[in-house]
Amino acid sequence: MGRPIGSPNRAKPFADALRVALLSGGGRRLRIIVEQLAVKAEQGDMAAIQQIGDRLDGKPSQAIERGEVSVEMLSDAELLAIIRDGSHEPKNEPVLICGPDAPSK
Repeated sequence: MGRPIGSPNRAKPFADALRVALLSGGGRRLRIIVEQLAVKAEQGDMAAIQQIGDRLDGKPSQAIERGEVSVEMLSDAELLAIIRDGSHEPKNEPVLICGPDAPSK
């Protein structure tokens, strides 16, 4: 799971410094690294092949095993819990179908 939406931790100093280093000299370093990755993939290096595939097509979705429980056997609360966070445990939160209500005072 990635960083939550609205997270205040947006600074990524390592990624920023790496990007500057790789793109210095007109991107020469980055082109060298990409070329070496392509050569490794041509030689059959599965990690290199996977890296190229992930960059071009995106990472495949992770399959989540739910066990032998049929969807029909689950309650609405359990189904909502699975949709929200993958858990079979229902949450004691109100379900908002059409958006939040106006705050009551």
